[in-house]
Amino acid sequence: MALYQLTLPRPWPWAVLMRGCRVLFVTSVEGGRPYALRPPPAVVGQHLALHVGAAWDVEGAAFMEKRHGLCVPAEDGLPVGSIVAVARLAEVTTLCNDSRAFGGEPWWRGTIGWWLEEVLAVEPLECPEVPYLSQVPEDYLPELRERFTLARDGIWRPSTPRPERLPVARPQEGSGQFGLGLGPPLPGGDPQQEPLSRTDVPSSPTGRAARP
Repeated sequence: MALYQLTLPRPWPWAVLMRGCRVLFVTSVEGGRPYALRPPPAVVGQHLALHVGAAWDVEGAAFMEKRHGLCVPAEDGLPVGSIVAVARLAEVTTLCNDSRAFGGEPWWRGTIGWWLEEVLAVEPLECPEVPYLSQVPEDYLPELRERFTLARDGIWRPSTPRPERLPVARPQEGSGQFGLGLGPPLPGGDPQQEPLSRTDVPSSPTGRAARP
């Protein structure tokens, strides 16, 4: 499977990882006005590498404060210019065909919703911003594989320092997720670790082209 990079303005990466946000509203600006983006059909069902952008979404932060009563931190610990999570784009719905837009989903705030599943925080990987929904550059995939494996197997968590000596995973052809060639769980890891959910988000990180 392909792995697409999606750069999100702050504070949306924080909302996804720390506050359980699972629906994004990606927009672009044309003629000074934002308009909603719909991903290509081929991207739906694939995995996204969530990348922290340099821009700050003022309206998004105000939405979080008003709708959710959150005190949005200016410094959230997620390094700008880094991939901080991998998630699957499970479905895309619109204001017209999704009843969750009318009170069922507290994070709904636009017209085209990108729904995330299997969100997994990874050790931040510094990576250049790429054009909208381009695939992650090949040069960065080996390191991303390793960091995904460490997070998947419970060896690295947002509150845990990276181990000095890393177990060596042996990739198996056709194995793993999103085509990264990941092998079986590493020795000492937790093969039962589940992706982050609304109720299983890290308490503090270490370190969602356009506004969601």
